[in-house]
Amino acid sequence: MAGVEFYKINEQTLKLLTTAQTVTFGENIPSGRTVESVIIHLKQTGVGMVAGSMDNIIANYRCILNGVVYTDFRTSINNPANTGLGRFGYMLQSMGNNAVSTEVPSDTSKDYWAEIPMGAIPATGVGRMEFVMGFAGMTTAASSGKLEVWLRLNDATTSATFVVPQTSFTAATGIQSVVVRVPQNVQGVVSGLLIQNQSEAADNIGTQGIRAHLLGAFGLEPSLLRYLNSDLTNGLQYAEDGTSTTEQQFAIGVDGSIFLPLFGAVGGDIQLEVDFSSDADGQSYTFQPIMVATLGGKNSDGVKATQSLSSNTSKSILARTNQ
Repeated sequence: MAGVEFYKINEQTLKLLTTAQTVTFGENIPSGRTVESVIIHLKQTGVGMVAGSMDNIIANYRCILNGVVYTDFRTSINNPANTGLGRFGYMLQSMGNNAVSTEVPSDTSKDYWAEIPMGAIPATGVGRMEFVMGFAGMTTAASSGKLEVWLRLNDATTSATFVVPQTSFTAATGIQSVVVRVPQNVQGVVSGLLIQNQSEAADNIGTQGIRAHLLGAFGLEPSLLRYLNSDLTNGLQYAEDGTSTTEQQFAIGVDGSIFLPLFGAVGGDIQLEVDFSSDADGQSYTFQPIMVATLGGKNSDGVKATQSLSSNTSKSILARTNQ
């Protein structure tokens, strides 16, 4: 039987300011259970801190278990005045129901939750997780705040998810060939690519769009990509400070960031042809693979929840393409 359990591994005081901050910490975790995901809870009290989603100021997030890097997200676009969804939240919501980025709507506080898929079975003995989180400065400093980190343990987890290091590329006007490196020491398929303009919050992709060789001979323009990944069907949600304290807002994209589903690509590096507009000339882009590997969950003994809740990131991403 499969069991689900929530396990808090860290709670600390964290008051975010108008200047950048980095939080680094490590925790021992129990062995013998499958870690489905990491849940981040960030709560800040104050007015006018971040206009849109709290993830607008999450500049990087790195999660390591026993020396293995599971998530290595980073972005240089962090704007507390942005009224929409941030890049970190966009990555998570692009993974479908297997990931979460949401918050309690409020104009006097930020109560933000993020669930990052993982899928890992720590070796026998004491497991060790290390975290690095970087935050950009807010518009106004918080008067108080805290950070919590939870693990969701689920023996029915069937996939391991790796957000591997990015391939960077300096754009030039016109159609350019981009080779996205896929690490050979990470097992699994490439379920999608997170593509970001790291110079400004604008796509600057031309009418020929992005051609992924494995998906065919034609370039896919940005609006088509946002149709394929379900962004266009109000597929993104966020809380906007001052707009509503009772409901989420919806969006059809995050400018300067596009998620390209790759339907479980295998065989090596990803070959792309990208049509960069003249506005993209000299700008920096990153291409980040989301890799998913098969994982056999591990049953636990003792009293436990017995309702199986299957967890598979590849299926979750694929479900968004069918919406």
